[in-house]
Amino acid sequence: MAAVLEQEALAGVQRALATLREPAGAGAVMDRGLQALCRHCGFCRAVLFRVEGSELVGEAIHFVQRPEWAAELLLETRRTRLPLHHMVRETEMLRRRTAAIVAHPQEDRRAFTPLTTAFETRSYVAAPLVAGDHVVGFLHADHFFEQGRDVDERDRLVVAVFAEGFGLALHRAVLLDRAAAERRRLAGLAAQVAEVVDGPLDLDGTLARADDDLHAALRRSAPHHGGGEGRLEGLLTRREIEVLELMAAGATNAAIARELVVSDQTVKTHVSHVLRKLRAINRADAVSRYHRLARPRD
Repeated sequence: MAAVLEQEALAGVQRALATLREPAGAGAVMDRGLQALCRHCGFCRAVLFRVEGSELVGEAIHFVQRPEWAAELLLETRRTRLPLHHMVRETEMLRRRTAAIVAHPQEDRRAFTPLTTAFETRSYVAAPLVAGDHVVGFLHADHFFEQGRDVDERDRLVVAVFAEGFGLALHRAVLLDRAAAERRRLAGLAAQVAEVVDGPLDLDGTLARADDDLHAALRRSAPHHGGGEGRLEGLLTRREIEVLELMAAGATNAAIARELVVSDQTVKTHVSHVLRKLRAINRADAVSRYHRLARPRD
């Protein structure tokens, strides 16, 4: 008789796992899995917790009755997280990666009282969900709506076997979600590229170059006329000529400081010397005198 019951139980697990064969996102697989566990394996309530750090957080829930209560309790599992420390039964299950029965949670010091009280739990079976090499969640199930019925060893076996297949289905679902997100991201990038390539050619503002780059380019391309440079060198130092050339290119003191890798105060001092030596009244006058002095003599 026991062998027949065991075969029936495993057949129920097979039917439950068969509902998870069709690829779907993680949320759909969670809901579908809990519903299948109750429908095909005889449980009244099933809850899925995810492992977040050192806590269990409610992620999905299914009750065969009173769905509004199920929704309230799911919110409670998020407000009141189950800590994974040595005083909690689930911690031992996680370490051993095995399913276990919690027969009298209201009297068990290692049961998490806030949730067992909220759920009005008489007894439940729990199993870790393994994805790859990591425990990513926990599955809880019981017979709450069947008065007088507690979970037993047969239920522990059923949940243990189901949890193995459920964990694999969830792992696949998470990978599918990640692949879908990556496809959306790449599609967005492709759309942006297409908009740039196929859109109207508008160069307004796109050909602007940095001031420093412009001033350096002007300085490099400035003509060096024979005789003019000699006249400037007779009046100014090499560094003062460099400052004057950048002034003539339209560079501000800050831009000159960055170009010559000196402080703003040093540039101000050089500009003051240039104005005094050229007897210029301001920067514009200094630039005008620069162009006259740099012009070659006829």
